[in-house]
Amino acid sequence: MNFTGRPEFSARNSGSRHILVINQHGENRGDEAALRAMISGFEHQIGPGRYTVIAQFRDPNLVIPFDEDVTFHNLRMPIAEFIGLVLFSFLQIIGIRMKRLLSTRTTAIIEAFESADLVVSAPGGPYFGDLYADHEIVHWYYVWLASRHHKKLLLYAPSAGPFRHLLLNPIRRCLFKTFDVLCVREAISQRMLHNFLGQRTIIHVTGDSAIQQIVPAIARADYFADHRSGLRGRFLVAVSVIEYAFPGVPDPKSAQTQYRQCLISALDFLAQEKHCHFLLLPQLYGAVHSDVPFLKSFCHLIPSSASWEIVDPDLSSTEQRAVFGMADICIASRYHPQIFAATANVPGVCIYYEHKALGFMQALNMESLAFDIRKLDSRALLQGLARVLRERQQLSQILAERIPELRKRSAQTTELAIDLLRRPI
Repeated sequence: MNFTGRPEFSARNSGSRHILVINQHGENRGDEAALRAMISGFEHQIGPGRYTVIAQFRDPNLVIPFDEDVTFHNLRMPIAEFIGLVLFSFLQIIGIRMKRLLSTRTTAIIEAFESADLVVSAPGGPYFGDLYADHEIVHWYYVWLASRHHKKLLLYAPSAGPFRHLLLNPIRRCLFKTFDVLCVREAISQRMLHNFLGQRTIIHVTGDSAIQQIVPAIARADYFADHRSGLRGRFLVAVSVIEYAFPGVPDPKSAQTQYRQCLISALDFLAQEKHCHFLLLPQLYGAVHSDVPFLKSFCHLIPSSASWEIVDPDLSSTEQRAVFGMADICIASRYHPQIFAATANVPGVCIYYEHKALGFMQALNMESLAFDIRKLDSRALLQGLARVLRERQQLSQILAERIPELRKRSAQTTELAIDLLRRPI
């Protein structure tokens, strides 16, 4: 099934270049923002084109509207349908083209590979590394399919690693070599890839594509309607937190309890220090995958001296970024919300569960405000928040000075992709 705001085969831009995006993560405002920024970067640099996106959605009825010419295909499909796609592609190697193995959807996927001028592995993840080893082979299949069709192939600045899975490592080494250009979004991933592939492998550290876009903050007068005008003067705290399962931890339930208690302590501290209004921003959306139940589960524990709301989960990533921009500070245990806040010069604390967020905080020279979710200590977290309150203006100024350089670095991924697109075959 396809997910598109446009007809599946658009006649518009039929004579322009076709970029195929594989391994896109769905139902997440952060990955949506990264995809929007990547496509916007291409459009700005080389004009209108056509984009096909193979994304992982759990909600089969989800539609993501784009102004550009974008067609979605769902990576998730019945196993028999996927086996048919795999068999078709392997039989092609020996010259057999058995189209009856394909469904309407997988026929469209094969046609997308055949017509693509450039294939990029999406700016999300990390899908390549032990963190997602249970379904990593599916993502490598689409990389192999691009190589099989002799397409120009670029890794568009996701995170990557670690690489300790003995069964997957031979496949990884083989298929990483099929990329014409390798870009990652932080130095930690670069180090992991160099250790895995060798120091002589060219790996560009650019940046998350979402950094490329500037989204103006929504005015408080516009966000808070007349009947809520009293909230405009409150100290606004953007909160985007993950319901984390603590994989590999001996006692995950105790770790989850400790994590939740740390979050409530943080909100309680802020409520004591400021006249707060908490903006709880869900990152996961759709009928199947949503942050809202988790956010609701601890809202009643927020101190009565503070007010709060769960921000509309139907806001697009761009609209949500505008809400982050009007906040005074943020608390994020998700990666892209930290980017949403920082690119709007909104300081805060980062609770990280993967190296991608730590790498971003290191790039900002704000690693001291990053806290490992597996070693979360309420005292240290509150000290970090106290520093953010005390130095808020200075930290905001540091972000204003640092983000333009990171934006320029992030845009280099697009430049490398365009250079690859223009290379003769």
